[in-house]
Amino acid sequence: MADSTEIRLKLLLVSRRKEILDSLQSLLRRYPGLTLDRKLVVNGHTDPLHEVTDLPDVLVLHLGETWRAELEGLAGRSADRRPPLIVIGSTQDAAAMRLAMQAGARDLLPVPLVEADLIAALRRIDRDRQTANPDRKRTTTVFINAKGGCGGTFLACNAAHALASRFRKRVVLVDLDLQFGAIPVYFDLFPGRGLLQALQNVDELDETALEGYLARHQSGLSVLGQGAQDTLPLGGVSLDAVKKLMMLLEQSHDHILIDLPRHLNALACHVIERADHIALVVQQSVTVLRDAGRLTTCLRRDLAVSADRIATVVNRYDRRSAISAEDIRSTLGCGEPILVPNDYRNVEESITTGQPLMSHGRAAAVNKAIQGLAKQLDGDAFEERRGLLARAFSRVAKPKSP
Repeated sequence: MADSTEIRLKLLLVSRRKEILDSLQSLLRRYPGLTLDRKLVVNGHTDPLHEVTDLPDVLVLHLGETWRAELEGLAGRSADRRPPLIVIGSTQDAAAMRLAMQAGARDLLPVPLVEADLIAALRRIDRDRQTANPDRKRTTTVFINAKGGCGGTFLACNAAHALASRFRKRVVLVDLDLQFGAIPVYFDLFPGRGLLQALQNVDELDETALEGYLARHQSGLSVLGQGAQDTLPLGGVSLDAVKKLMMLLEQSHDHILIDLPRHLNALACHVIERADHIALVVQQSVTVLRDAGRLTTCLRRDLAVSADRIATVVNRYDRRSAISAEDIRSTLGCGEPILVPNDYRNVEESITTGQPLMSHGRAAAVNKAIQGLAKQLDGDAFEERRGLLARAFSRVAKPKSP
């Protein structure tokens, strides 16, 4: 019986022959859980990972005429600087087999390549990655605006993208604006089915069937939002259905990021109570801080959310504003706020083109701030004390002295 479990891996395909890369890419595109990058080696470098800064989960290397130098280049790397390796090429040469093992090869597959053999090799690596840390913590993070227009959706999208692409986590981004959510558009995705249909059919879903409702970005990020076939709901949705859906998502993802509308109904309260982290998104405005104060009071007093689960994120931060980071901290009684500097040009271009911020401003301060936010989400909890992340932000967006 075939194993229907989806493989979730980031692959780098490397060869000196374009037709080989085309063939591998065409074959592997049929597996939606795989994120594919390719590298056609045309220069004098023999290390297949030369200039590769973001290591993949698996390197699939087709051996060419320079196979010895290629494998020696990989073998010369430290173990933490080379990913699991699948070698495609002749398996008759004992020297090649020995070098491949030294380079960290998990499988050596002969040519012509048999698809089932390659997929089986990938499944073994994927299972090993999952069982290496069976007790890994799954986290749920809620992004909520203190006031409409603060940018919570944009931050949720780009933090989720960073977790999936840079930190190689299994991430799903959920848009709980059931009427006018637009998160798929932020990634230039237009799924046919989405959240509402998943909720309607949740009793019939398992982890595999749920994949049919998730839109997949090329980074590996899964998005669950409005689908083209979803009708505009005029009433509420079943809270039991939401609970079942959340449990399914938790079984198959490391991180669940939720964009929550600023409306505290029974559904929102359940999601907040279930969340590990709450990112309260504010701006430097008196009216925003007024609403943020009321919302913070509600979270702490009425929903019993502990202070260490809440992070105040100041979006579009401007150090020249009359309202400083210290003013926000003292007004809301929060820890050191996370500062995301203003960068209208890069942010607007990202939203307009439907491409994550990393595609437009990788070196920009706003992108570095969101990468830092994602890194903190990948930790255990938000800290109230001034920590490493806050110090890093202070260098790119120094707050006014109190």
